[in-house]
Amino acid sequence: MLAQLSLQFDSALRICLGLSCLALAAVLVACGDDPTPTPATATVTPMPTTPTATPEPASQPWQSFPSTFNEYQLLAEDDPTGREELFESAIATLSKDISKDSTNVYAYVKRGVAYTAIYAYSLPDRDEGLIEQAIEDFTKAIDLDLSEAGAYIGRGEAYYRWRQKDRANQDYDTAIQLLSKAIRIDSSDVESYIARAYAYRLIGDSDRALQDLNEAISLDPSNPMAYYYRALAYSQKGGDDRAIEDYGMAILLDPNHVHAHNNRAGKYYWAGEYDKAIQGYDKVISLNPNFRWAYGNRGESYFKKGEYDRAIQDFDKAIAIRPYAAAYIGRAAAYYNKGEHDRAIEDYSSAINRNPSYAQTYVDRGYVYYLNGEYGRALEDYDTAIGLDESDPYSYYYRGWAYSSLGDVPKARADLNKALELGHDRDEIETALAELKKMEEDG
Repeated sequence: MLAQLSLQFDSALRICLGLSCLALAAVLVACGDDPTPTPATATVTPMPTTPTATPEPASQPWQSFPSTFNEYQLLAEDDPTGREELFESAIATLSKDISKDSTNVYAYVKRGVAYTAIYAYSLPDRDEGLIEQAIEDFTKAIDLDLSEAGAYIGRGEAYYRWRQKDRANQDYDTAIQLLSKAIRIDSSDVESYIARAYAYRLIGDSDRALQDLNEAISLDPSNPMAYYYRALAYSQKGGDDRAIEDYGMAILLDPNHVHAHNNRAGKYYWAGEYDKAIQGYDKVISLNPNFRWAYGNRGESYFKKGEYDRAIQDFDKAIAIRPYAAAYIGRAAAYYNKGEHDRAIEDYSSAINRNPSYAQTYVDRGYVYYLNGEYGRALEDYDTAIGLDESDPYSYYYRGWAYSSLGDVPKARADLNKALELGHDRDEIETALAELKKMEEDG
């Protein structure tokens, strides 16, 4: 067996600051085709002007519940411990309203959104019946009113989470056509501009999203959500400075806008301004002590400053509120940097149990196994990572080292060359291959 090679590893975390990285993985299930009707004039399920954990009183029970998946994300993260109660209440109330009035288009849309949210948050064991029910509800709403753009957006998001991207984009395009027609009829319709911008963002067209949000802001400059959504659109384009400005405007108009504070702090984090990021997360926590992502994100900021104990304390708090995979990954990295490898492995394992489809966690745990001399277990993790993502050069690179430590030079060389083919740093690969050759010659 060859000696363990002197592998250098970048232990920087790969944690997303939003929900989409870990909470929104979808499962591919084949469905039959269904025709998309010719668009009529759009109607839009109303969006709230500001996110709130407690819906304002409504004349009908169904009006109290969110109209888009994004709104459920905001509410679910405002009170993660009450998430199931929120979902169950929504389904029960909306089902009751539908039983009383089977032509209530908005109730079908809102229930479809609720089913989509339950499905998205149910990692790792998802009930495919939930997304089927969501699509059924959106389709029923469309059958009742071909002009209901919100139903097409909702169904598109449901299809997207089912990894049926073509059908999702078809629904987004239909929603855009409907909303465009509504805007031609009433060019002062702020909600239609915001809804169309939302649809444009879903298809990745941030330029058109920005145009619509610019128009919405010119029509209603006191709308904090218009600035919030425009900040998201700027982020999609990489315009972080403009995003920070718009989050600031959203905060100015709504000082208690937790998500604007959190996202702005995230921008400071990515800019390397960790102290400003920490101040932002402090503000979030003061507004909502149950906002687990603020603890996790602040923990990541402390991690970047090398304050691993404070980082661990924040990850502990995030996990105590409601466990999520990224918090375990962050705490694992902090333990790793403190030299507590067994605790790091334990946390990586907890992250994998919560989200077994995230390849990078296997790579990270595999490396710690490698350092512990557990090469067989390291190989198992790298194999799994490659099975989940064959395009990641790092998985092959690290597996190559593991093979070399087990004395399998041909497989080690093959993996290192594969890593190079996939874009790994050439100088690093050539150095590794030269060291591998030398070790082989030395026996």
